[in-house]
Amino acid sequence: MTVGQIGSLRRRSLAGSLCLAAALSVLTTGGPARAAATVPCANPADPTGVTYPLPCLRQVFADDFDGTSLDPAKWNVRQTSWSNDSNVSVGGGKLSIDMKRVSASTGKDGFRGGGISSKQRFGYGYYEITATLPSLTPGWHPAFWTQIWDGAEARPVYDRPFTELDVFEVQSVAPHGTVPATTKLDGGVITWNNNTSGSDIKNTEFKPRFSWKKADGTPLWNEQHRYGMYYTPTALTYVLDGRPIGTVPNPIQDPMPGTAGHPAAAYNSPMSLWISAVLTTPAYITADVPVGTSFGKYQVDRVAYYAPDGQVPPVDDPTPLPAASTTVGEDFSDGGARWWKKPGSTWSTLPAAGGLRHPSAQGDAIALLGQPVTDPPLPNTLPFAPDWTNVAVEATVTLDGDGQGAGLMARAKDDQNYYYLKLQPAKQQVALVRKVAGVSTVLATAPASVGAGTAHRLRLTVEDNTLTGYVDGVRKLAKDDFVFGTGRIGVKGYQQAFDVSDLTVTALG
Repeated sequence: MTVGQIGSLRRRSLAGSLCLAAALSVLTTGGPARAAATVPCANPADPTGVTYPLPCLRQVFADDFDGTSLDPAKWNVRQTSWSNDSNVSVGGGKLSIDMKRVSASTGKDGFRGGGISSKQRFGYGYYEITATLPSLTPGWHPAFWTQIWDGAEARPVYDRPFTELDVFEVQSVAPHGTVPATTKLDGGVITWNNNTSGSDIKNTEFKPRFSWKKADGTPLWNEQHRYGMYYTPTALTYVLDGRPIGTVPNPIQDPMPGTAGHPAAAYNSPMSLWISAVLTTPAYITADVPVGTSFGKYQVDRVAYYAPDGQVPPVDDPTPLPAASTTVGEDFSDGGARWWKKPGSTWSTLPAAGGLRHPSAQGDAIALLGQPVTDPPLPNTLPFAPDWTNVAVEATVTLDGDGQGAGLMARAKDDQNYYYLKLQPAKQQVALVRKVAGVSTVLATAPASVGAGTAHRLRLTVEDNTLTGYVDGVRKLAKDDFVFGTGRIGVKGYQQAFDVSDLTVTALG
């Protein structure tokens, strides 16, 4: 198997040195003047009169969201099951993330938020966002946070602990899914592990959270404020509008576990910035809210990261990091060894054509890139978790005769749950099919000249809730559907002998 890198999404090994600066003057608060204090770049023991960013901190990264579109050199649009690209916009010097009801469904598929994640990664330092948070219906979860993944698909597999830094998160307060509920704003830090199956495993329980409030105890909704967190190996300092409002010990004190290839180290893993708003608990929202309702906009005026003397402190990079790839190409030179084949189906490799063949016109033949989604998850041998949300899968498919057809799968969970674009030679058409719990539904069909022994180039794209099918470069059909938000890609045939070759999977931003 060949994994190609297209689009030059990169993983940087961020290096630098943590400089402790001292004897720097400090701005004072209003009222009587205060004497200048010595403020090292470590968290000040006495934050009285200190303003952030500290004088010893220098800006490394910033975005003021000027212009009319997101800067693609800095950001990825968040790709998850419950985000729509159209809910993310830039204008008037602000990033806006809308939160909407998109269907009458009372599940998560009835709602969409959005978000962005930085391509650059950071570690210890000062994180700050200037934002306005609307007073929201409980269930929505705007946040400014970090994690090791930069949001580009496919998701790399690290099998190594990493840190999630929550500068703030809007949380719903009630027993899960019950009403009435209220909202609160808090922050903190937690560690996770992204295992070989691409699943997140919590390493630490949620530590005590810091509640964001104004000095008089009132909430911060519907007002623009600067929210900051200075993250060091020993402490978390929370900063509101430049003034520290609380410092707590960093609860992640134990070193990152060592392995044969990785010495034990502090939890200073490389972290991408995330600005997002998604629905977490649909049960808090009543069914009578009309489709099309906007629950509010999370608006961001500026975001920045600062480090001592502008040098990013060294991070514990869980090397070797897999090369990030927006495109995966498959030549089946290994016989499709990284593909799961449905038991009972027969597959062989076509070395000359760089393809995979199902020679039988009997039974249901399915091959998925990576393992099916199971609980517990099956081990994954790929350097990435093979789930995609917005993706295009394309391949050359050649049918032997007049069987029931063959084609490409997307957002597949297993052999009973998927989307499927198939050529149907007996009907001389192409069809979009959804299969849920073993029950198939034809979503759309279109005429197509399907010849036995003729190579046809198929392309299936899934973007948010839109599925589009192409045959030989011609757009044939499209349908809106959102039963599946994410999943594997695959190839499939039913009572059909066929070949598949030159397959590519391209993540769509």
